[in-house]
Amino acid sequence: MSPARILVQQKTISESSDLYATCSTFGFKKQIMVYVYLCKDDRLYEKIQQKSDQYDTMFTISSVGLNVSGNYSCVYSTNEYLPDQVAKRGENIIQIQVIANFLPADISVAGLSTLGEGDNVTLRCTLSVPPLTLGDCKFIQSYLTRNGNILQVQPFNVMEMEATFTIEGAILRDSGHYSCVVLPSKCIQEHQKILDGNNSVFVEVRESLFLRLLVSCGMTFILLLLGLCLWCVKKQESQVNRQMQSLLAVQQEQTEREALEAQYGDSFSSEETEGYQNAVSAEEGVYSCADDLPVRTRTECLYAMPDKTTPCSPDPTFS
Repeated sequence: MSPARILVQQKTISESSDLYATCSTFGFKKQIMVYVYLCKDDRLYEKIQQKSDQYDTMFTISSVGLNVSGNYSCVYSTNEYLPDQVAKRGENIIQIQVIANFLPADISVAGLSTLGEGDNVTLRCTLSVPPLTLGDCKFIQSYLTRNGNILQVQPFNVMEMEATFTIEGAILRDSGHYSCVVLPSKCIQEHQKILDGNNSVFVEVRESLFLRLLVSCGMTFILLLLGLCLWCVKKQESQVNRQMQSLLAVQQEQTEREALEAQYGDSFSSEETEGYQNAVSAEEGVYSCADDLPVRTRTECLYAMPDKTTPCSPDPTFS
């Protein structure tokens, strides 16, 4: 087994990107077919058969993870070996460093964590160890999240290992669980610390005239409908009150009439009874007429005498 030379385009790559490494046997082998081995930390990582007329063999590691970081070298042999049989370094060693896309950071509140509406709150996002960045970048992106949703993006100072987030004029919906994440693979140049695009546009939000008119008409209709309902209720209550008053008046009048009839009816009955009894008493008796009176005066001298008979006196005008 003989050493070969390793060549890479980038020694520092971001997570989920592709790694390209070339193992060269130029100047080391003759025109024969060999097996080229890519080693990581002196252990076989991959192998490819190289034809006799080839001297460069490219290895591609797709969508690398953080575990791809390590020391890489190349060796070759005319024999094919098993992975555990390859334990040798190549002509040179290159360190490959995979930069994480997301790195959890520590967050703290500068001041009280309980605020009132309209207050400002400052949050500090920090790291305990300086992060590895692409090309020794001094500023990287950092996210402030609330309840798992990205809320703000700010530059993270790699040297100071800190980023500051400010929430101005806090309102009730700003309550929640906050955390921050640093993006070491997202480099920001020093002159681009303010995260801007190629240009900026001004957007002015105005109140819609149609919407305002629609809301006004809707409110007016609701008020009119409410007024109509109240008027109908009042009218119905007034009619009910008038009917109740009329009914009470009729009942009261009927009651008074019945009372008067009962009072005067008893008085008339007692007077009529007394008069009738007096008339009957006056008419009681024995009626008679003297026989010796002339016929023409007999009827004239007929009178009533109670329990006795008195002769009628003749009228002196008659002879």
